[in-house]
Amino acid sequence: MVRTIAGLVRNGLVSKMPADAVLAAASLGDPVSAVRRLTDVGVLPDELPEEQRQTLSARLSLGPAELSTRGILANPGRVAVFLGLPEAHSDKATALPTGAAPTYGLFPHQRRAIAQARSLLRKGRTRLLLHMPTGSGKTRTTLSMVCDFLREHEGRPVLWLASTRELLDQAAREFHRAWAALGNREVPILAAWSGQEWRSDDLTDGLLVASLQTLYSRRAEPGFLRDLGRRVGLIVFDEAHQAIAPTYRKVVQQLSVAGQPITPIVGLSATPGRTFVGSPADEELAAFFEHTKIELDAAADGGAVGPVEYLIQQGYLAKPEFRLLGELPDDEDEPAADSDDPAELGMDEDDYLNEVTAATLQLVKESHRRIIVFAASVELAHIIAATLRAAGVLADAVDGTTAPEIRDTAIRMYKNTAPVARVLVNYGVLTTGFDAPQTSAVVIARPTRSLVLYSQMVGRGIRGPKAGGNKKAVVVTVVDPSVPAFGSIAAAFTHWEDLW
Repeated sequence: MVRTIAGLVRNGLVSKMPADAVLAAASLGDPVSAVRRLTDVGVLPDELPEEQRQTLSARLSLGPAELSTRGILANPGRVAVFLGLPEAHSDKATALPTGAAPTYGLFPHQRRAIAQARSLLRKGRTRLLLHMPTGSGKTRTTLSMVCDFLREHEGRPVLWLASTRELLDQAAREFHRAWAALGNREVPILAAWSGQEWRSDDLTDGLLVASLQTLYSRRAEPGFLRDLGRRVGLIVFDEAHQAIAPTYRKVVQQLSVAGQPITPIVGLSATPGRTFVGSPADEELAAFFEHTKIELDAAADGGAVGPVEYLIQQGYLAKPEFRLLGELPDDEDEPAADSDDPAELGMDEDDYLNEVTAATLQLVKESHRRIIVFAASVELAHIIAATLRAAGVLADAVDGTTAPEIRDTAIRMYKNTAPVARVLVNYGVLTTGFDAPQTSAVVIARPTRSLVLYSQMVGRGIRGPKAGGNKKAVVVTVVDPSVPAFGSIAAAFTHWEDLW
């Protein structure tokens, strides 16, 4: 019928045929088929008035000259709607979803930790410490809780405190990702470190990420700490074993008591102590957090093992293998605490460099693709990197004096996924706030008696497969692994347990 009517119009046998009659004849059947029939007989696009041709061209994002049969047939459903025909629908029903995956999900042990913390805060606790091993997701877990708090307390900002650029940068960027998935409104992220411009008047919601040094430097400004403390609803203290340092303790306490009511403080740490042998400082830290420590609940999943063993068994942490670097000195020549002198290790500088580079090259030979080396000094870090490059290994060195753009480039190259071995040698900058889950080996070539520092260095290389890391990790260390807690991440994790 359509073909007959169109032919009569073209041949002049019928002087005028109402458009509705043509469409009515064409629409016998589904709309998409109708458009195809109209195109077959030349009604579309040839018989369209010029004004309609221009409108349809714009609808299809085509130029007037491009409105051809091909363009029509490429978009029959949209053309049908343009002609006033019913919208085409598929007869096949869309299957219902069978599940929903979060974009910022947490592991079961992380969710349980948040539940414990929220329960304690609801009961009126004003200080608590979240004790999670390095690599188990302290930052992600806590920021999920921060997002919960901000949703429930609009207009009550959160203050996140840390002492290093790496930790502060990590917190700000991770919150940006977390809030994009968990937030319910637009909130500001204020940065208060390294001279960045900010005003407490701007803090009406969201997150203030501040260095302890910045707040300490402004403590004498009239009313500054009191005003800031009254604004925030929650304080998070990263690397909380620093909370009792004389330079910071008074500042944090003033911020907390200025709240209306007292602002809660949530501390984060993998090492809830300050010394290995135990001291008044360790007891003071536990007292500062009111002896309230949240630890991972491994038994909830049916296991009787401790938190670290549970995380290894479940694949959240890698299983570490400890190896001794070089030979230990005689007892009377034991290194002083945190000495930067290789001679304290019972070896001269040449022996030290030979031992470190040989151990690193052996790890490369064993197919480790990302290796971090903690050197004993800035100078030695750069010499080690240069020696490795001379041996054909991609290696960079970074330290506290490295220009930010150079350091950021070195870290970005280290974190890329290219299947080639890379080594990042450092002194004093990658112990905290540095997350590279693919790292499968760590060389601790820096002597230390600090279990806190040692645990932080070990933690850089023990992310498990569920956290984007590896099943196994190797820790090559100058510290005697037979010393209690220095050869077992589980023992290090529970070292200060009696104080809490």
